[in-house]
Amino acid sequence: MVQFRELTERYKLEKILKSTRGGTVLKAADLSSGRALAIKLIPLGPSTPLEASAAELERLAGTLRALRHPALPAVVDSGITSDGSAFLAMELLEGKGLDGLFDAPPARILALLEQAANGLEALAGQGFAHGSVSPDNLFVVDAPEGERVVLLGLGSAIFRQDAGRQDAPADWQNDVASFADTVCRLLGMTVGSGDSPVVQIPLSLSFALENDEALRQVLERALRPNPAERPSYRELREGIRLALGRAGTPEPAPRVAAPAPPAPLPFEPPPFLAPGPAPAAPAPAARAAAPPPPLMTQGAPAAASPELPGLLEPPPPQAEEMLALDDDLLNALMAPAPPPPSQPDPSPARKGGSAQPLPARPAPIPGRPQPPRPGLLRRPAFWGAIAGLVLLVAGGLGAFWYLKLRPAAETAAPAPVPAGPPGRPAAERLDEALAWFAQGEDSRARLALESFTAADQASLPPARCRTFQALEETLAITAVENLPQDLSAGLAQGDLGRLRTAVMAGEAALADLTPEMRQSYEKAKNVVEIYEQARAAAKEEKKEVVLERFASLDALLPALSDPEDLRNKAASALESKAEALVRQAKYDEAIAQLAPVITTWPDRSGLKDRVGSYETYKQNEAAQEQLLAQLPGVERRKKPHEGLEAIAAVEPTPHLAPRFAEMKKRFEDQLAALDRQPPQVILRDGYFLEYARGTVHEMSFRVSDDYFVQEVKFFARPQGGKMRELPLEVSRTGYYTVLISPEVHQNGTVEFYVAATDTSGHRGSFGTEDRPQVLNRQQGFNRLVQ
Repeated sequence: MVQFRELTERYKLEKILKSTRGGTVLKAADLSSGRALAIKLIPLGPSTPLEASAAELERLAGTLRALRHPALPAVVDSGITSDGSAFLAMELLEGKGLDGLFDAPPARILALLEQAANGLEALAGQGFAHGSVSPDNLFVVDAPEGERVVLLGLGSAIFRQDAGRQDAPADWQNDVASFADTVCRLLGMTVGSGDSPVVQIPLSLSFALENDEALRQVLERALRPNPAERPSYRELREGIRLALGRAGTPEPAPRVAAPAPPAPLPFEPPPFLAPGPAPAAPAPAARAAAPPPPLMTQGAPAAASPELPGLLEPPPPQAEEMLALDDDLLNALMAPAPPPPSQPDPSPARKGGSAQPLPARPAPIPGRPQPPRPGLLRRPAFWGAIAGLVLLVAGGLGAFWYLKLRPAAETAAPAPVPAGPPGRPAAERLDEALAWFAQGEDSRARLALESFTAADQASLPPARCRTFQALEETLAITAVENLPQDLSAGLAQGDLGRLRTAVMAGEAALADLTPEMRQSYEKAKNVVEIYEQARAAAKEEKKEVVLERFASLDALLPALSDPEDLRNKAASALESKAEALVRQAKYDEAIAQLAPVITTWPDRSGLKDRVGSYETYKQNEAAQEQLLAQLPGVERRKKPHEGLEAIAAVEPTPHLAPRFAEMKKRFEDQLAALDRQPPQVILRDGYFLEYARGTVHEMSFRVSDDYFVQEVKFFARPQGGKMRELPLEVSRTGYYTVLISPEVHQNGTVEFYVAATDTSGHRGSFGTEDRPQVLNRQQGFNRLVQ
């Protein structure tokens, strides 16, 4: 039998901390100990099975007391109140919601979400589901060991109408879907609905993660409509740990397991990347002792790694299809060029499936001298430089594959190759690189190749992969050939692409450079290194560092190009944060946010105006607050036109703009209700449309409106003349009088009209310009009668 309790017998209820449809949280004091607590009141519906729900609430409270889990609140009391509400008395936490950390680094957010997953798993292990996982139910508190997240919102699910149903084992799987949705919302991911949800990861987030593909795959599985297809909490945590690059650290065994088949590779691997049969996972000690796999190098295929079985096995020998780097190859490059990138070649050879020779060069480009190839190609120093370049490129590619795939291999699950950014197919981009090469645009061809990820290369057929490798090697040759021209033009024009090409070639052929070329090379190398530092800082979202590096580049080479728009993006991000602070009336903080831009880029377009507007907002804030406080009184007096006039005279600060917009809408609605009809203009009684010859004639009109007359104007002209406005005098009683002098009527007929407008713009009239009223001169008999 349920025992009802009176809360105020033990607790002093002080104030409401939070109120939602699921319940109300109050701050309270335990009268026996004086300890501050948080009490959650959960309303009970009329159809709530009270006996069963009260018992379930007591079991939840006992479970939370026994678990003492850092991600779950500490519960000290529970029960049913005498006024028909359930309650949980818990520790009072100080902190902030996780939904307030949208601008925090992704690693910080994911670490807190991993804690939340641990708490949800602990609940599921005891047969409970949270039932309301969302960003506003994740509370971040400071602890001696660092930040910890606490799951709020517990208990409400017990008293819902569907509580006690027989499919309870699926409840924790519903929490899994809600948790995945929470991850996407907190990290700014977008989710496409359907039977197979698609998660889109922003590019900035992808750069910030070690393995964004692992996180994307586990989130897509967690969001599937069928609960049975969703992953376990262990798999969720593993996805988070892979994303953070912490896949090798141990973790406790999960309390709830939901086995799921391993995710397939997101592409069909070509033969030379096809994984072999997976051996049994080595013991942890064996894994620790195993040496890292050797890097891929030109001419020496890498042996299969015990951690990456079969992934780095060399392809079968096909020497007759490979493109050799000799004089015959380079001489063959003088054939007709393929079409430019904007006009793709429809021939079957461009679509992949067979080996392709590299495109030929066109005629020499004006302004870009072509060095004599035969003599250079036979110099031993040249071929030594090329060998160094090829080893450098191949070693870098092998290091990329090893470092990118190794964390996934240690999980004993199939290691998918990380997917590249969404865009055009790899084969089409390779054709574009070939076309740029044929047109002599080596730097653009090289940039096109650098955009290829491991997944892009793996998606190409074997023959196209060999074309890719041959183009890469040929570009290394031409980089050394064109080194003097690239250095000179790159420094003169600020062309970063040509400078990068020159630095790469100069590193390999440093011994052959003249003193003048070496000096230019050192300057170009310095420029490229600083730009690369700016790129690295941009990936880490260190905007101030990006701006500092570009300030250094301005001093070295003011005209340097910025192909990735890094400087503008960094400044725009700081300006966006400043705008957000301005909307909160934090003007000093907003200006401080712009300090790196002011210091490093003082001539940035619009910067001075932006800072000046913030200063103006700061000065106007108090006066506008005072005006907003007065406007409700104007509304109560039913004078909406006065309120609208006051608002029109103000340029609201962004912080107060929504309140001014709201008041303007209220005044407009009030004015529309009060002012529905146009003004009425009527000739007053006792005034006639006739005058005596040679006299000044007086006319008077009564103008009325259902709200307020804004303006009245009188226009007149001698018959056949031109209309002109005559002055009106208005009396205190609202009558408008005009005097028609002989200079106006000229003892003849006068045409006139009166126009009146109200505050809503409605227009009323007595006559119109097209159909005016007529004032006539009195004739003899009529004058005697009158």
